[in-house]
Amino acid sequence: MTDTIAIRNAGPGEAAVLLDLMRRAFAEYRGVLRPESSVFVETEPVIAAKLGQGGGFVAERRGDPVGCVIAEAKGECGYLGRLAVLPEARRIGVAQRLMQAGEAFLRRRGLRSAEVNVRIALAGNIALFARLGYRETARLAHPGWSQPTYLVMEKSLE
Repeated sequence: MTDTIAIRNAGPGEAAVLLDLMRRAFAEYRGVLRPESSVFVETEPVIAAKLGQGGGFVAERRGDPVGCVIAEAKGECGYLGRLAVLPEARRIGVAQRLMQAGEAFLRRRGLRSAEVNVRIALAGNIALFARLGYRETARLAHPGWSQPTYLVMEKSLE
């Protein structure tokens, strides 16, 4: 059997699948990131509502979900969030393919740029987004934190 990665749309009825993927992918950061990742308090109804807008994507390997991302329009800019890839499926291009699917979704909606938020503590993730053409535009702090905790990175889609 091939190890090909397939990217497909995810509908609102798959919110539980995506939430499970996100939590499994982010498990290694539990108790490490400060503040804790909001993926652990995310809810199925919130994910389902986002998926209802059509911008959810799942990566599958041998028919099993191994990653996901959610693309959303936020004003004149697109936002790609909840990028998650299971540890056993990393470093084989899954994140890049998911981001490309999300970016294509945003382009089809006429959006000129895409943003991601990434924790400052996750240097590997920052490097991934930089390789994909994203550039830092802001350093922000989560509510209640005095020092920046995450970067906003943006990419032109034109």
